Formats: sequence, structure tokens, C-alpha cells
Amino acid sequence: MGAVLGAWLLLLAACGPPATAVVGPTPAAVVQTAPPRPAGSATPSATAPATPAPSVAAPPSPTSIQTALPPNTAAPTTPPTATAPPPTFTPPPPPPSLAGEHLLWPRPVPLASQMWTDKSYPYGSTRGGALRPHTGVEFGVGAGTPVLAVAPGTVVAAGNDAQLAYGPQTDFYGNLVIVELEGGAPTFVLYGHLSEVSVAVGQTVAAGDVLGLSGATGVADGPHLHFEVRVGANDYSATRNPLLWLVPLPQTGVVAGRVVSPSGELLHEAPITLRRVDAPAAYTATTSYALGEPNSDGIDENFAVDDVVGGFYEVIVDNGRRRFTTELWVYPGRINWVELVVGP
Repeated sequence: MGAVLGAWLLLLAACGPPATAVVGPTPAAVVQTAPPRPAGSATPSATAPATPAPSVAAPPSPTSIQTALPPNTAAPTTPPTATAPPPTFTPPPPPPSLAGEHLLWPRPVPLASQMWTDKSYPYGSTRGGALRPHTGVEFGVGAGTPVLAVAPGTVVAAGNDAQLAYGPQTDFYGNLVIVELEGGAPTFVLYGHLSEVSVAVGQTVAAGDVLGLSGATGVADGPHLHFEVRVGANDYSATRNPLLWLVPLPQTGVVAGRVVSPSGELLHEAPITLRRVDAPAAYTATTSYALGEPNSDGIDENFAVDDVVGGFYEVIVDNGRRRFTTELWVYPGRINWVELVVGP
């Protein structure tokens, strides 16, 4: 009977799963061929009663492969699928500065105020066709904010434009100050919609001098400062994009360029979006200059956007039927040039 039982146990071991199919840890007892006896126990004699054959509900032989987990052992888990590390972006060496670049002036409002420009109505924009092409940029400061000279010069206009038009009509800028800057080509800076004027015609001013206080006079839909640059003549038709003259805010740069057709024709009011690739960033968008008063600034640009945090960007123009893209590294403290050719 013992021989029959031994043969049955060997048959169970031979029919068990191979070693590679072990699900849980194999206990040390698996190498034993019989359960250990308590210390001091006698070896069973031949006359001892025969051990009854195990029933089908008996636990498996210790020589079989264990497939059940020991008590208090957590079920093995499938290791997580390895994910590829995010790509790294190493900026190439910056290209040479753009010929004609002149980021010269501080912001015309105090450090404690809203120093960034309004992105909903930038230079050259019509705000989606709702307004005339913009010939300056806006600082959305509250009424009564000091307005500062950005460079030394001489005041050539101070007061209001109720009698003499400095724009497309009288009472357009309301209370304004115009300063002709020292040196170089004739350059004029206009500060419009003031609530109060603090200087007089003929007065010389230095950078940082207070010219007046911001307001909402003239054609204005609320308190702000209209800031305008004119080159060559003190005339509404001689404006340039102020974003190409103001020093960028810390850690930001200016993106400027051209949106053209395959034949090189400038495209007006094309929507331009900058999507940062290497890190999260705020939504940044603008449009190319509208047809009319806006002028390029000697670098043949037809759009510019400021306050762009340095990094790697995709520049996108979507004409409603096709999407045109190119890539651009933005370096802080400078103009970053890009050109997009938009087909039919």
C-alpha cells in the first residue's frame, strides 16, 4: 500500500505545472519529501496501523508545486507599464540680433501698475473688424495712474485735441502729451486719454518724469493709457509698433515676423497663435496688421506680440481651411523673428 501511495505522489509531482509557472513564493518545505517529525518521536514500526489514504479534499503533497499563496501574503501585482520620459528641449545658440532692433525704453507706467500691454487690441489690429486699425498699444491702468516719459526730449503738445486734430479727428485722444525725443531721426511719443496733464509745451523732460495721469478722455471705452510712436513726422500716418521699442518684461521676449502668400504678398489680419511645446504657458495670440494706417518698423514685419515667455513654440496660422505651422525658439530680452507662408 505504501508503494502505491508513493507512486501516486510521484505521479502528482510529474503532472504538476513546470517551475516557471510559480505564482507565489515557493516555501522552503517544497524540497522536503516528507513532513518533519517532532523531536524524540519514534520511527513508525511495520506493525503500526497503516495510514489511511488521503481523501481528495486533502491538502496537496509537499512535493507538488504550490499554487496557493501563503496566509497574509499580498497578491502579486503586474508591474506598471514603463512610460517614455518626456522629451527634453535644449535651446540652440541664439541667432544674431535682428538688424534694426531697438528695444530701448522702459514702460510708461510705474512698476506697481499693470505694465503689460493689452493683447485684445494690439498695434495694427481692428479687434475683429469692430474698430479702426490701431496705431498704438494700450496699458490698462486705472484712472489717476502716473504716466511716465520713456526717454528724454521736448514737449511739443500738451493739453487736449478739441481744436487741433492729432489723429483722424478732433477730440480723438482727449488730453494728450507728445514728446519729441532727443537725437537720431525725428521720433515722437504720444500719450493719450489722460485725465490730467502735468507738463507744458517747450518743457524738456527726462526718462521717468511724470507727464500726467491716466484717464478716459477722448475716444476711450474706459480708463487706460494709449501709447503711440511716430517716426519721421508728428503725424497719424507715421506710426510704428511700440512693441518694437519697449524693453520686454523680465523673462520674456518679443515675437515679430511676417505672414505672406506664396508669392510674398503680405496677408492682412491673419490670426496667429503661439503654442508653447516645452512647458505649459498662457494662451498667446495676435493678428497681422490690417490694411491702412499701420506701418512696419524698418524690419518689414507685419505682426508683433510681446510678453512671450522664453521657450520652444509652435507658431500657427489657420485660415479656416488649412493650418500652417512653423517652430520658433523664443529668447528673452530680444526680438525673435519668424515668417509663415500661407498657401491658398
